[in-house]
Amino acid sequence: MDEAAALLMTLETTRPDAPTACVGWRAHDLVAHLAAGAAEMATHVEATLVGKDDRATSGFAEREAPFVALPDDELRTRLVNEALRLRAAVEALAEAGMSAPFSGRRLTAAELRLHGRSEAAIHRWDLAGDDGVGQELLSDPELTRHAVLVLNSMLEGSAEAPAARAAMAGFGDEPVRLTFGSAGQPDVVLVAGGQTAHVELADASTTPTMTTDPATRLLALWGRRSPERRVVWHVDPPTARRFASFLWPRRPGRPGDDGP
Repeated sequence: MDEAAALLMTLETTRPDAPTACVGWRAHDLVAHLAAGAAEMATHVEATLVGKDDRATSGFAEREAPFVALPDDELRTRLVNEALRLRAAVEALAEAGMSAPFSGRRLTAAELRLHGRSEAAIHRWDLAGDDGVGQELLSDPELTRHAVLVLNSMLEGSAEAPAARAAMAGFGDEPVRLTFGSAGQPDVVLVAGGQTAHVELADASTTPTMTTDPATRLLALWGRRSPERRVVWHVDPPTARRFASFLWPRRPGRPGDDGP
């Protein structure tokens, strides 16, 4: 089952007012976020194909408000329609060998498809929580590679960006490298210091800071964690607490408010 199909199947049994893992969001709000995102990306790709895309990506509040206002049954139909519209636009973009601007960088058709897969998998977990389908989808290493790309290059200046999260976690000028390992996959490394921070992929380390399964690691990169998911620390408690504060920052708002 692919990510989009799994998300739609989950929505079939999810009430509009069902709570989600995104603070302040019910299922209706999450569907509005997805539909608005698909519409925004489709608009940029369609404009690119005719040589007219010269505007910045709309902010979340601006693009989501009209979708949130829709009745839920109409909203869910719009989600499917906007997803199909985006798929057709991306297919045309691939045939043309072009890239389209979105959230501060240009994305190829392959990158846009991967972004859609990531959105579907992460937000399905926001609705369904831990289950076998989610574990399989979230363990795909391509989604971790995509998370590293987005966190570093599409979230500059936002609360989701590595630099902002490192500052909130109390990292200072001293350079640090903290490694987040998952068996069978490359490590994800936080490189912080001097008021800057980024995440990167590296060959698996024999001395990681923390280890867990790939699905839990991906969720952590997006600031999410289930109490059922186990992580193993390999460092002293102060370092562990600081890295945990980076991964799971305590702040108001909804996961994804500042991200694409």
